[in-house]
Amino acid sequence: MKLKNQKTNKVRKNITLSKEAEEKLKELARIENKSQSELIEKLIENVYKEIEKKKKLEALKRIVENRKYFKEIDPNLTIQKIKEQMESEL
Repeated sequence: MKLKNQKTNKVRKNITLSKEAEEKLKELARIENKSQSELIEKLIENVYKEIEKKKKLEALKRIVENRKYFKEIDPNLTIQKIKEQMESEL
């Protein structure tokens, strides 16, 4: 069940953790002087950023691997120019 708090734009979540994870979370909260919720939110953000970075690196890797297909493309070509060309061909 999730409840949205209108004032802080926060969502309440009910999660279950192993006893070991709970103890580590409590200790981290004490060490970092942050709430457990703040630590979980920070962890989610960090993991999300890593996933986004991996996605971008994979996309770059595919571009580099396929660069032979892009040799004939004008480096000054913009999305706007492509749209204009497409519209003129219709």
